[in-house]
Amino acid sequence: MTTADTASTEAVQAALAVEHAAIFVLGALGGRTSASSAPALARALTDAYDDHVNAREALAARVVAAGIEPVAPSAVYDLPGRIGTESGIGAAALRLEKDTAATYLSLAPKATGADRTLLIQLLCRAAARQLDLGAKPTAFPGT
Repeated sequence: MTTADTASTEAVQAALAVEHAAIFVLGALGGRTSASSAPALARALTDAYDDHVNAREALAARVVAAGIEPVAPSAVYDLPGRIGTESGIGAAALRLEKDTAATYLSLAPKATGADRTLLIQLLCRAAARQLDLGAKPTAFPGT
């Protein structure tokens, strides 16, 4: 494995670790959201959760294809504060998506080939999820 291949796989592993955390946090946020009193937020959280699960699976597949064991989820993740209200939950989900986009933006240059393409696609999905959560469009998501 070349240095570039190693760096690329390390970037994918780092992205995989971010996805593990995002899935945990979004699951907790969704569990605190009422589909009847906040249907738009509940739908956005469900869609985001599903997107992150799909991203996790795609990233894990890339790592396995490289012949490496995928990074495992942590046993514990911190939940954001102030998630007792609909606005707090929405703000926490939006912060998570902004952080995810920033992470992908920082990792994409370290990856090569199909790994880089996947990270850029996931960056675009994170930017789209921000819009679903009420963010204004930006020219350069993740910055």
